[in-house]
Amino acid sequence: MAEPAKKRKRRKSTRRKPGLFSILAALAMFAGLGLFLLSLIQLDLLPSHILLTGAVILAVILLLYVILWFHFARKRAARFICFLLAVLMGTGLFVGSDYLKKTNEVFGNVTNLTDKIANTVSLVSLKKDDITKVSQLGGKTVGTVPEADPEGISKGLQELKTEADVTVQDYPDVLSCVQALYDGQVQAVLIPDNTRQIIHETEGFFEFQTDSTILKQTVWYTDRTKSAANDPDSVQDITSDPFTVLISGNDSYGSLNENSRSDVNMLLTIDPRTQVVLITSIPRDSYMTISCKKDETACQPFDDKLTHTGLYGVGTTESTIEDYLGIEINYTVRVNFSSLVNLVDAMGGIDVEIPEGLEVDTFYANGTEGVKAGWNHLEGERALAFARERHAYTDGDNQRIKNQQQVMRTLIDKIISPELLFRYPALMDAVSVAFETNMPADQIKSFLRYELLRRPNWQIISYAMAGDPDTQLCGTIGSYASVTVPKEEMVEAARTLILMTENGDSADKVRSYAEAHSVESAGSKSVDQQKAERAADMGEVYVPEADESEDAGYAPVYEEPVDDGTDSYEDDSLEAGSNDYSDFEDDAGTFEYTYE
Repeated sequence: MAEPAKKRKRRKSTRRKPGLFSILAALAMFAGLGLFLLSLIQLDLLPSHILLTGAVILAVILLLYVILWFHFARKRAARFICFLLAVLMGTGLFVGSDYLKKTNEVFGNVTNLTDKIANTVSLVSLKKDDITKVSQLGGKTVGTVPEADPEGISKGLQELKTEADVTVQDYPDVLSCVQALYDGQVQAVLIPDNTRQIIHETEGFFEFQTDSTILKQTVWYTDRTKSAANDPDSVQDITSDPFTVLISGNDSYGSLNENSRSDVNMLLTIDPRTQVVLITSIPRDSYMTISCKKDETACQPFDDKLTHTGLYGVGTTESTIEDYLGIEINYTVRVNFSSLVNLVDAMGGIDVEIPEGLEVDTFYANGTEGVKAGWNHLEGERALAFARERHAYTDGDNQRIKNQQQVMRTLIDKIISPELLFRYPALMDAVSVAFETNMPADQIKSFLRYELLRRPNWQIISYAMAGDPDTQLCGTIGSYASVTVPKEEMVEAARTLILMTENGDSADKVRSYAEAHSVESAGSKSVDQQKAERAADMGEVYVPEADESEDAGYAPVYEEPVDDGTDSYEDDSLEAGSNDYSDFEDDAGTFEYTYE
């Protein structure tokens, strides 16, 4: 009789109650589950029936786990393993809810257009005058252009006079004011910063960016008007109706609430029915009439480069492209230099493949290491330089557009890869300040919901417009500039491709039409054509020798402009290909080229 008693005692001793830490771990799991489900509800990416089903399944799984853990895990090692798993599951649910919270915040950030527009005036001196501080201007003369920005100039002068006693000399326009600076009539100039960024585009001031120093900047904010908000032309159902998005890449760092040149202009035409995505790239220097029907600031309809439309707001860029191509753009996305750098770095860099013959020793844009033939790993700044580079290529801006499209495709591929799980927080932090869009948050979520549930096999097709170099009067700078006149046949092809995509044509049909009307389909340019275009970029005229067997030379002379009442034109040796950016002083004429 004694032996059974011992057995009963032994069995009783194995039925231990769960300890305090085990109970806390179990409660943490359910708390994490509740927080995770609440975050999912707030995010609103999953249909209610899927969300409810998923919640029930997760709750049942956790409940069964706790029952099995508390009633059947008798050995110390088993209980410890169950405890660790509970801690890991609870932690995972809390981390997951934090990821979802970050994601929801991103939707709010990128769709919440700031109610203010930043405006800046810059106080600028020449480096040769060795004036590096505002206090050194005491007793000297400062040139201003009141008509360029009455409010900004007034605010800038108020701040300036608190630091130095100066004499103010007014000029009728920015160019005459800057000329006075070079002539020594004034020792500094106070001008709108968006004007300062493009002065180097005019003949005689190609070196202004490297010649000058910014002593002080005055920033103030104006209310964004209803028109400035650039309301979208929304489609009825973004998951079934085709739509077009303008991606406008500004040549600036930092905040997106300041208008600057639109140096990347891509149209994404998406048809969820056929799962076709058409990427249409438009050269930044395309010469067209500015449309002001969606302007953010004072705007006049004059002929200019497409890139200059960004100075008046993304709405002006959008309406200009709409009128030029005869299409409707439904939404806009605005990014800048910082956007790309931060996104690429957040994903640990990107890998791009460079064909033979397209190697670059050093990127002109920012002096960083170039790329070699084959695969190259690029961090943020090199990826930006790669996307901006033009001068190193014979095909100039056309190759730059191809590079931009490769960067975009590569970055998208990396974002949708499993690596995203490990880099999600960093990516969300980058995305939250990288974009500004007028696409409503509910439409973004609706499209993402469609992507999650349908998992469409997107067919991405690229088309790049091209044009011929020319010199034309640009209204923004009031001077002649080197521009790109888009080929009429390619303008028509771009319009047709967008309409084909919107009309539901198959990917094969759209791709065939794009290939048939691409730059390559027209045949490669002759050597003389290539050299002439590269010489024009340098402010020179290519003069082929009579004997074709000998190398032609380059004559550093300018063609006489057409006698149309104006006596100046812009060669724009740096601007023509879009690798001179206002924030890079080394972009303005310090690079040396050697032609074979």
